[in-house]
Amino acid sequence: MPPRSSGYQLRLGPEMTSMVRILLIANAAIFVLQMIVRLAFKSPWIESLFALHPQDVLHGYLWQLVTYSFLHGDIMHLLMNLLTLWMFGSELENQFGSRAFLKFYLFCASMGGLVTLIAAYLGFPQGIVLGASGATFGLLCAYAIIWPNREVLFMLVFPLKTKFFVLILMLMIVFSQGGQIAHMAHLGGILGAFFLMKVYRSWQSQSKQPTWSLSRYLQKRRFQRYQEEMNKRENAKKHVDELLEKISQHGMNSLSRAEKKFLNEASQKYFNE
Repeated sequence: MPPRSSGYQLRLGPEMTSMVRILLIANAAIFVLQMIVRLAFKSPWIESLFALHPQDVLHGYLWQLVTYSFLHGDIMHLLMNLLTLWMFGSELENQFGSRAFLKFYLFCASMGGLVTLIAAYLGFPQGIVLGASGATFGLLCAYAIIWPNREVLFMLVFPLKTKFFVLILMLMIVFSQGGQIAHMAHLGGILGAFFLMKVYRSWQSQSKQPTWSLSRYLQKRRFQRYQEEMNKRENAKKHVDELLEKISQHGMNSLSRAEKKFLNEASQKYFNE
């Protein structure tokens, strides 16, 4: 895998990472399920439930804001998104960590769905939206922010810096036309990536924090009890020294009953080893 630097590079493809592999398999498996259901039942009922239908979302089908990104219309649609996920997602996962990368990917996908929903609500018909393009455009944006001077093959032919590559894609979103392209989902993915990378920086550090586990909790409790015991010993030693000083100056009878009791208990508990 090429080293991470800000210089020029011509990538042939990174080593596939664990979360990227899971997402690739999930997208491919769901696409196969789509095809099987279409052939078996002669009805795209998976798309009707899980693709993004803006009117359905407004009536409570909120899961479609994410699930649409795991569905695809045809094999080329799937392969292009999977290729982008592999080529750009693997190095981003190495940069972020697997859990943070998954949060990033799903957030960009959901932002693609949300921007699509907003556009439909404002009177711009969106039709039925499906595909991982919102998430993969977010990956492209993040990649361009982290490694702006790396080179990719635009149209698989022309070497182009990633910062210009993403800019061209954004311009294509603004000026291109066509009912079969989910421009708003692409735009939402880019906006989501920009927000996480430039505004909400704590999402990555939070994701790297270890998850709760029983063994870690018990270890922490043992350490707390040990720390409390050490504090008690220190306080007891300090108080015992004060009482011994009092005895040396005024004799044993100068101690109160409570002080004698404390001195006796402390000597047996802390100083009898």
